[in-house]
Amino acid sequence: MRPSNSVWQGNFGYWQNSFIHNNILVIGYTAWKGFQSFGRGVVLCAMDTQVTHPTITSLDTVPFTLQFLPCDLIGHYLRSQSISSSTISSIFPAVATYNPDRDILLVLKAEPQIEVSFLHQLKITPPDCYEQVCNRWSEFQPSLMP
Repeated sequence: MRPSNSVWQGNFGYWQNSFIHNNILVIGYTAWKGFQSFGRGVVLCAMDTQVTHPTITSLDTVPFTLQFLPCDLIGHYLRSQSISSSTISSIFPAVATYNPDRDILLVLKAEPQIEVSFLHQLKITPPDCYEQVCNRWSEFQPSLMP
């Protein structure tokens, strides 16, 4: 879902696609590690700063944190962020049916926006992302903790 005040012009002015593309390995790593530990859920990506520019390029550095929210905590977290109950209830069927081996449910939080994305038909799967990050661990330190 896209924030209501977002300007949509393909990939222009829409920073989320570029951000996801640039960070897919750590997003996929978090998704697979979370699924292995807790079962189904979503990856929560919170920006440390408010996104103020209309686009993010591969040269921009955007501080963020990643965590995996298991299915039983998703509703509580989204309610605490003042997300409507209809939006929350629309997420649970996706959580129940996504393929963790191939798909990622991603909640991007950039104050004041929250966007839920269903990433599917990925060129690199969550297990592959996990393997890549583990094999190249030094490249991802100190941003990821074991």
